[in-house]
Parts: sequence; C-alpha cells; structure tokens
Amino acid sequence: MQELIKKAKEIKEKGIIVISVQASEIEQEKLDEWIKENSITFPVGMIQGDEEKIRFNWGVKSLLWLILTDKNHIVTAEGFNIAELSEKVQNR
Repeated sequence: MQELIKKAKEIKEKGIIVISVQASEIEQEKLDEWIKENSITFPVGMIQGDEEKIRFNWGVKSLLWLILTDKNHIVTAEGFNIAELSEKVQNR
C-alpha cells in the first residue's frame, strides 16, 4: 500500500484515479487515523458486511488486490502487483 501511495500522484497525472477499499475488518476510527497518518489523498472506502464473503464474490485472492479499469469502468487488468502497475498503465 505504501508503494501505491507513492505512485498515486504519478498515475493521477496520467488521468488515472486511485480508489482504495479496506477489505478487512477495522474500526472506522482506526482507518481514518491511518489515512491521516499516511497522508492519503485518494478516496478510501470500507467493505460493509461479511468481508470474507464479499472478497470471495469479488474474486480477491490476496490483499493488496489491484484492479485497473478503463473510463467506461470495464476491468482491463486485475490481481497484479505494484511492480507491474507502471507497465499496466502504459499499456492502456
């Protein structure tokens, strides 16, 4: 996640929006504190309900799970690691 935070500004300049979803149970107060401590500038949401079931339904196999969509919100890549992000963004 720290690497994504560092790359967020770079990829924003390419017209890509970063959105984060907290996919494991945490108190909202602790999440808000983490966002502030890490100077997160992009939106961060949190799964509401049974996070294991939701992650399973979404097909998430690990955390951090990156998903790249086009401007029509069609998934173009998913499940890749942060080291592959620059390549995936360039291939859009």
